[in-house]
Formats: sequence, C-alpha cells, structure tokens
Amino acid sequence: PTLDETNDDDDDDDDPDATPNNDIDEKEDDQPTGADSENKNKACKGNPQGVTRLFVGNLPFVVDETSLKTFLPGVTHIKWITDKETGKFYGSSFVEMDTSTSAADAVAKAGKELMGRAIKVNFAPARPGDVWPPPNKRTVAGGENSGGGGGQAGGTGVKAMSAKPDNCLKLFIGNLSYDIDEDGITKFFASVDVEIKAVRWLHHKDSGDFKGCGFVEFWKPEDCSKGATLNGKNLLGRPIRIDWSD
Repeated sequence: PTLDETNDDDDDDDDPDATPNNDIDEKEDDQPTGADSENKNKACKGNPQGVTRLFVGNLPFVVDETSLKTFLPGVTHIKWITDKETGKFYGSSFVEMDTSTSAADAVAKAGKELMGRAIKVNFAPARPGDVWPPPNKRTVAGGENSGGGGGQAGGTGVKAMSAKPDNCLKLFIGNLSYDIDEDGITKFFASVDVEIKAVRWLHHKDSGDFKGCGFVEFWKPEDCSKGATLNGKNLLGRPIRIDWSD
C-alpha cells in the first residue's frame, strides 16, 4: 500500500520528563548502598547537586548500547524512550551514570556529535516516587537475546515477546519504517523461508496516517514461529519489533 506519512526524520523527544517505555528486559546487577551510594552522588565541579540521572536526546535511530556507552563513559543504565503502542524509538533516553563526576563529564559533552548528530545531554533528577535506577538492573538494552552485541534502541531486547498462543498464526509487527510496503514485508519474512497469508497495516483513526505497525498472518503455525525469530532484526534500517497475536 502507499503510505502518506513521509516525515521519518530522527526526531527526538526533547522533554526530560517524558515517560520511558518500562515494558523491557534488563540485566541484573548490584546497586551501590550505604557509603558507596553517598560517594556516588557527591557534589562535584559542574554537578553541585550530585545528580547521576541524565536525559540524552537527538540520538540517531541506529544508536545502540555499545555506541552510547562509548560516547558517554560511566553509563550503568539506559532506558530508551519509545512509543508504548508502536515501539517507535523517539531518539532520546534516560541514563544513569556510575558517579556524579561521570555525569558532569557527560553533560559537558552536550553538543558533541555522535554518528553525525549533535547530542543533547542534561541533568534529569528522578521525580519523587520514581523508581530510579531500576533495582538490581544494569541496562534496558541488549538483554539475554542480544548475543552480547549491545541492544539497539527500540529494537533487540527492548521488549520481550509475550506468551505464545496455541497454534498461533498471527504476529504483531512494530517500529516499521514509513517506507515499508507489502512487497517489502513479504521479502523480509521470506528470508526465513515462510510465506505470508495476509498483511494488515494500522492507521490513526483521525488522520489516516500510518502508525508504523501492523499484523502479518501465516498459513501454518510453524511458519509463524519462524517469522517470530526475526524479532529485533533490521528492516529498512530499523530494528523491527515482533510479538505474538491472537
């Protein structure tokens, strides 16, 4: 089908108070306690309040855990900010730094380029009642399914698949490029030797604009299972999000 939506720039959510997607897989790690915690949030030059939570914006869609941690040494946690319905990455994230000094150094890099984009970095203290950083968690990117390569924003490892229904024949597909069409999605699933029975794209009710997601139906449950193995794989430059559907 022809999709009317053409604005697929790497726009980010500039609001440090934006809500990150919490439906994500994370690695376990111990959190600092007692004296270690106090030292972590110690006031320092460039960071008089000892803040270690940062907002990072204007990120490229191809950013991943490894590249962001290389750009900002000291990152211990990452929460990619994504659309909860479509899984689309907004080009921004919240990160936790290992010390207040590392946080100050990171904020000082605001305006520096990562993959050709001038990155926005600023202090973003957690609001009262927020659980941050996630208890006993290291990172939201990658996870056990990433193969150690570092999770890509809005893609691999960001959201685990739900429980598989019996004899499942349909998959939800999200975080799609606005340039996707039926031929493109058919070829994508053909890479694992499966044939699609039908494709249904989702559109906004009011505007009719493509929402960047949809459903694909297969002829056989085993083909559906094969198709699900493509969760997190790149399609037209974006890591596709796949989940089971009734």
